[in-house]
Amino acid sequence: MPVGEGAMTDDKIEKLLQWRENVPPGRLVNPGLPPFDLLNASEWSVIHESTGKLEVMCDLPEVTLNPAGQLFGGFTAAYVDIASLCAAQSDVEETPGFQSTINMRLDYFEAITQSPFRVTSEVVHRRGETRLVACKMYQAEVLAVYALTTMRHQPLSQVF
Repeated sequence: MPVGEGAMTDDKIEKLLQWRENVPPGRLVNPGLPPFDLLNASEWSVIHESTGKLEVMCDLPEVTLNPAGQLFGGFTAAYVDIASLCAAQSDVEETPGFQSTINMRLDYFEAITQSPFRVTSEVVHRRGETRLVACKMYQAEVLAVYALTTMRHQPLSQVF
């Protein structure tokens, strides 16, 4: 396969590994990955983190809002994806790799309109390299979104 913009080159792998290193205490990720940067993910506060579990307080940037001032549904999936992949990655015994989203289902109960809001994610089932992650988004203490995401772990050498 020819190396193109979408291919995982050695340079891209090195940049991804550097991006994951030296994350400040209490933060989830470093800045520098555009989808994460759009959601201000480097500013999210980690409340709890353990193997297969994550709880964070997230920002609600203006760019993610619909005309009614609510979190746009498509961006909701992006928050779920980030929280799910971080929980899944923590559950693969620190094997460097890439989490691919295989399936995602979201149920919306309430609009997210206030910042910060809380997101929890937890690996609820595992089989081989596949993880099923339950993710909940809360507006204040009210469950606003419930999601299930299926993630597959791939070693970096096998991506693309």
